[in-house]
Amino acid sequence: MKQKVFTLFISILLLHLSAHPQSLKWNNPVDAGYPVVDGRHWQTGLKNTYNRLPSNAQQNVRKELWELSQNSAGEYITFTTDAREIKVKYQVNGSYIIPNSTALNVSGVDLYAQDIKNNWHWISGKYDLGDTIRFQFSNISAPLPIKEYRLYLPLYKTPSWVQIGVSSVATFQFQKVNEKEKPIVIYGTSILQGASSSRPGLAWSNILGRRLNTRVINLGFSGNGQLESPLIDLINQIDASLYILDCMPNLYDRNKFSDEEVEKRITSSVKNLQQKHPLVPILLTEHSGALPALNLDSSITNKYTHVSQVLSATFYKLQKEGIKNIYLLKAQKIGFTSDSTIDGTHPNDIGMIQYANAYEEIIKQILKKK
Repeated sequence: MKQKVFTLFISILLLHLSAHPQSLKWNNPVDAGYPVVDGRHWQTGLKNTYNRLPSNAQQNVRKELWELSQNSAGEYITFTTDAREIKVKYQVNGSYIIPNSTALNVSGVDLYAQDIKNNWHWISGKYDLGDTIRFQFSNISAPLPIKEYRLYLPLYKTPSWVQIGVSSVATFQFQKVNEKEKPIVIYGTSILQGASSSRPGLAWSNILGRRLNTRVINLGFSGNGQLESPLIDLINQIDASLYILDCMPNLYDRNKFSDEEVEKRITSSVKNLQQKHPLVPILLTEHSGALPALNLDSSITNKYTHVSQVLSATFYKLQKEGIKNIYLLKAQKIGFTSDSTIDGTHPNDIGMIQYANAYEEIIKQILKKK
């Protein structure tokens, strides 16, 4: 009899709980009291919470680049929780779509979990891309206990605020950015900013960060990665483990950038970085589209091939001058095919994985990572 009464009590209790969902506790990174937005270097002196460059840089860089620096490309928030459902809500500035990218790439977030053996797991979510964008990640269950979550922020928009919600009875803790860890710093173009992966977690720099389990700073600026001195000066403020210069996709137009100008910018960038950080390796990257197999439109591939040849010639010239600790990633190593891009230039998910594969291999060689 007592057992029946107890069973009935439990049933009524469960029914009551299901009829009255537990309230959510919303957590704002701004309220953490310490830096929690990773994937960038500057944590103070920012005009807006999710900017990639400090406010004092605005006077030194072009307007177009400054506006792109406000996008949260490559940024992510790491946290721990025992909740099985996670909700995210936020607002972004600007429209929600650009022609060669998905709405999720431009304005969405992406959630991954890392288990206790450092395996990464993607978590699908339901979403509503309204004025306030909402994501719901439910029924979270991993084969091994989850160590931490990583929430990637939009690649091409600027969040004005972000909140992460979990059950009021669940634990939640933002993870502090490890500012003592030397990051890999990448200066590049729209390809680095994230065009045109299907979602933020598949941008190649984000893939690379998970694979190498290291901090990666994304300084990709769509159409504006041009090896400019003000950006190199900013990069020089970062004590990095490796500098990557992947700007050829924005320097191929010979009507704007002569061969001499491209060589000058490459040489100046390398020498300026090495003057302040002589022991930090520098990796130069050819245009990933400089492959005949990628596209039968030779008017495009010829331009990409030519600027890559200028880069390679400059690289070997620098080596002959005695400059050491510089490396070259060739387009053939990236290995794009006709299936790799959305438009002949910007990688789709296949291309992003190829990009990450090539970088992972050469970075492990340079940094002697296992």
